[in-house]
Amino acid sequence: MKIITVHCIAKDDRREELVALCRSMIFPSRAESGCHYYSFYKDLGQENAYFFYEEWKDQESIDKHNSSQHFLEFQPKFKALIAGEPVMTVHSVK
Repeated sequence: MKIITVHCIAKDDRREELVALCRSMIFPSRAESGCHYYSFYKDLGQENAYFFYEEWKDQESIDKHNSSQHFLEFQPKFKALIAGEPVMTVHSVK
């Protein structure tokens, strides 16, 4: 199993747009084969900070997700709403 976290900081004037966009990814991603868990949270320890928490069956499932229509449409919109680069961490769990 693979666990992914993606941390990001919303641009001050784009926070509501970012939250709506990221929430729109939850249900289509959860419906994908190989997705065990997929959610989006507010980081209470930092202003404008948010993160995704994802659990996937394997790398093949992640690759399929990353090439899905909803993910490909999400990426450029996401990058326009965040300050700096997102920080992604991937863990392999046996």
